[in-house]
This record gives sequence, structure tokens and C-alpha cells, in this order.
Amino acid sequence: MLPLLSGAAIERTGKPFDRPDIMVPHVGGRRYGWTHYGVMIPDLPEPHRYFSIMVIAGLPGATALDNDDAVVRSPRDTVTMSASTAAPGVAHFGAYSMSEQCVLTPDGSLLDFGGDVVVTGTYPDFHVRVGAGEFTADLQLRCTGEVAWFARSVVYDHLSLLVEYTGSISVAGRRSEVSGLGTYEYAACAGLHGLVDRPLSASTKVPLDFFSYHVIGVDERSQLLLADTHVLGAPLATMAYFRSLDDDTWVTHEGVRFEVTEYAAEPATDPFGQKMRLPTRFTWTAADVLVVHGIVDSPPRYGVGRGYIIGYSCEGNYRGRPFDARGYMEYIDREAVDRADPEFRTATADPLLA
Repeated sequence: MLPLLSGAAIERTGKPFDRPDIMVPHVGGRRYGWTHYGVMIPDLPEPHRYFSIMVIAGLPGATALDNDDAVVRSPRDTVTMSASTAAPGVAHFGAYSMSEQCVLTPDGSLLDFGGDVVVTGTYPDFHVRVGAGEFTADLQLRCTGEVAWFARSVVYDHLSLLVEYTGSISVAGRRSEVSGLGTYEYAACAGLHGLVDRPLSASTKVPLDFFSYHVIGVDERSQLLLADTHVLGAPLATMAYFRSLDDDTWVTHEGVRFEVTEYAAEPATDPFGQKMRLPTRFTWTAADVLVVHGIVDSPPRYGVGRGYIIGYSCEGNYRGRPFDARGYMEYIDREAVDRADPEFRTATADPLLA
């Protein structure tokens, strides 16, 4: 979710995590317009392949992330949440009133999103429960102390904790016992809707029009985190992280490239009728350190901003060590759609923000 690498983020990445106090929800806040929680597991056995919980509490005020069609009471009060795996029928997307349908305690020890997803606990131990129709999950997360910082500043914090997990995932009565490495993620950021709690025109929002974030389970002990963010069709931040229970952490935002080499023949259509082209093959490179070739093998699940969550298989090489792995992808491509929208290209500011 919308990482923007900074010097402070690079400096703290790989060092022991020492800021669990910041991981709190901001209900109706003005300093922080939105809060994000996520759980990502990239490499589950069949039929699931991956697991995802994606929560955005409050609209961020960015074109690729704001789901204006899903607003419940107001942008600041709206929570969008998705939970999915690749198994048939395992896809839940919901929009909730933060104040009326969710229970979010000030210390973050209880995060209840309409009863469909409930996260309890405090660092380093969290319990995740999903109960969405025939899709259920019960997972215990134990943070290892490894943290990747995507942003660290007075207006925006965004981090990913490496976790060991155990538990079960079920669909239609078929239960799978699971364990391994995953991520628990948190972000809080200042946003336009912290100032103006009503729908905004596209011309007043942050013109974020492309975003892709990946978690790859390189092996049972290590992960890759990869992200590419564009504003007005130009790269803003492209970054790569390697982290492990055994090896040193590596992070760079120089020489990193994400390239889609093949798209699906037909665009995907979201629940609100909007279409988006989605990748079927892609490549990541980072100088001579890393290469990843991915092939999508899972159905896209709507539910990250205005985009999709997708599972894939991949092969690659990190520092001369080849690997075959599974990956998790968040993908939003609004470049062609938004830049063709006259409202998006209008320079006139919203009168409430003038």
C-alpha cells in the first residue's frame, strides 16, 4: 500500500522493531486521514496458494486508492476490507462504517471489521479470524522482530513485519492446516479526507495512477518485498527488499524495474463496473542482484483500493542463488483510464481546499 522510501525508512529497515506503539487505528482522525492493516501469506498449499487481508480505514485521497463508489457514510468514516485466497469461492469484499459497524479500540488490541475479520492482540502476538460465509480462517501470528520500513516520517509511517504463523483456513468445510512465514503490515498517513470529509474531485487528489506491491516466499526462511508506484504516468518509487530469519536484510530503491510482459486478453470488471487490464506475465530486476519472472495462476480478487490481489508462481535469482517460489501481488493500473478523464486533467482546485 503506497510505499514511499525515505532515508529514515532505509536506515531503520533490518534493525529490531522498536515502535509497536504507533500501530493504532485513527478513527475519525484529522492528523492521520487513513490507516491500513494487512496480512499477506504468499505461498500456501492448494487450493489456496496465498492468503490476504487488506484493510484501508478512511479513503487516502489518491486516485488509484480511493474507492468513491464504496463510501458508506463519509470518506473519512469508510473502511474497505477484502479477504481472499485463490481457492474457488474464497473472495470477500466489504465496505463498512468505521464508527457504526466496526470496533477499533484506541490501543489497536481489537480490530473488528463488521465481524467478518477480527484481529486481536498486541505486538508481538496477534490472532486473526475470518468468518465470511463458507470462508473461515484462524491464524496465530508471531512477529520475529524483523521490520521493513517503506516510509517513516511525521506524516506517514508504513511498515511490514515478518511473522511466523500457524493455524487453519477452511472453505466449504474443507480445512487446511497451515504454517510458515508471512507479513503483518501497518500504515497511517495524513490525507485530504482528514481535512475535508466529503467526496473530492479527481483533480484535487494525489494523482497516483499505478501501484503494484509483491510479497514472495523465496524459501521457508526468507522473503522478497517489491513495490512500484507511479504518479501521472511516471515512476515515483520503485524498491526491493530481501529479509530472512538467517541472512542480512537488503534494501534498494536504485536500479529496480517492474515490467509487465503480457496482459490478460480481456480486462477485469470490478463490482462497480470499472474495467482494468491485468498482467499475466511480468519481470522484476534490481541491477545484478535480483531477477524475478512471474506467471499469474490465480483468479484476481478485487479489494485493494481500486485494484486487485493476485497469486502467482515465479522463478528467479537472488545474489546468484536461484529459486522457485510463489508470490502475492497487489495491482492497480489506472494510468490509461485516469489520464483520459478530463476531470483528472483539470488543474482547477476543489473550492473547499483553496
